[in-house]
Amino acid sequence: MDHLDHDIVQDLLPLYHDGVCSEKSRAAVEEHLKTCEDCRAALAAMDAPLPEAKREVAADDAAAVQKISEEWKKTKWKARLKGAAIAAAVCAVLVFGIWVLTSEPIIPMDSQDYTVDVYRLKNGGVGIDWAFREGREVWYAVSWKIEEDGYHYYLERPLIRVELFNFDNKNYNRGGSAMFESWSDAAMETGAIYFGLGKDSILLWKEGEEVDLPAATAVQEEAWAPAE
Repeated sequence: MDHLDHDIVQDLLPLYHDGVCSEKSRAAVEEHLKTCEDCRAALAAMDAPLPEAKREVAADDAAAVQKISEEWKKTKWKARLKGAAIAAAVCAVLVFGIWVLTSEPIIPMDSQDYTVDVYRLKNGGVGIDWAFREGREVWYAVSWKIEEDGYHYYLERPLIRVELFNFDNKNYNRGGSAMFESWSDAAMETGAIYFGLGKDSILLWKEGEEVDLPAATAVQEEAWAPAE
């Protein structure tokens, strides 16, 4: 039988210990072990339990791996929650933006969008009726502003004229009306009060003058008559 060099046997010992070397190598290692006390001691050490220090190191390594795994899971869930929060915020901004652009009156309406009827009631008040032309229906609000010539009431509409968030047309405005029995001090201090803006403004009141307005019809008088 071939005799193996001591260093070669040292290299083969782990394979011999685990039973994965060839039959020829196994026999050669066993022959060498009969006469080599150092190799026998090395082989015996392979079966000895791990020293306490090494077991602690192994346990620390396992704990570190477990901690890394837990932190990674937490980070993954945080990333998912952050992504969901960002997506929800973007959706909320989009919905709010669409609502503002289509439902919030922010720009003056053109006088070509509606017809208007101004009249004087028997009680001295001024009535105003407006009706949107076909295809010009829109959400709107009555607003006011002070210009060089006086105080102006006018209609505002959303930036985008589109009918959203309304499925039965009951609240989609097609017209409206207002009646003024008196004027606010702020309005009267400007010296004149109008309905509308620009060249299409209709004079409602002017300091020191009697503004000539058409008399209200019977239907208009009835519409503003006090409830009995």
